[in-house]
Amino acid sequence: MKTTLNLRFDKDTIEAAKEYASRKQTSISEIVEAYLKKLTSREKKKNFVSDSLIGVLKEYKSLTDEEIKTLYIKGKHNA
Repeated sequence: MKTTLNLRFDKDTIEAAKEYASRKQTSISEIVEAYLKKLTSREKKKNFVSDSLIGVLKEYKSLTDEEIKTLYIKGKHNA
């Protein structure tokens, strides 16, 4: 379902957007819609990955940076 959204931009931005849309044989609405879809889908993907990592490093919370570095190096050489 399509709905209307009113946005305000300065005149130069609107003129540049109209010229760009004309060159690309599309509309400003289609450009903005594609941008918003891409923007929000990237955010969902980003949140999905970060949500899956929550709590993974709890056991290392009390370690110092140096201790974590040592564990990393040991693990790298044992692999």
